[in-house]
Amino acid sequence: MYSIQQRWHYLNQQTQTATTLQSNRAGHAIQNADAEIARFRAILREIDELQVEFDKVRRIGEIVKGFKARVQRLERRI
Repeated sequence: MYSIQQRWHYLNQQTQTATTLQSNRAGHAIQNADAEIARFRAILREIDELQVEFDKVRRIGEIVKGFKARVQRLERRI
């Protein structure tokens, strides 16, 4: 009976150890995934900011084209 109890106690400890290790691994994996998600979101924010800047540049280009067209018309008048 003592031998069975000892074996049961040993297996119980091994199960707890394995469970704790797996839980720690899962916790680390979740932390890593959360960090990568945060990094990805930061990259997406930067992409959005760049898109806004590109839109501004495009609008400035359209304004410049408009000014060029006006200058050309004025040159033709003169």
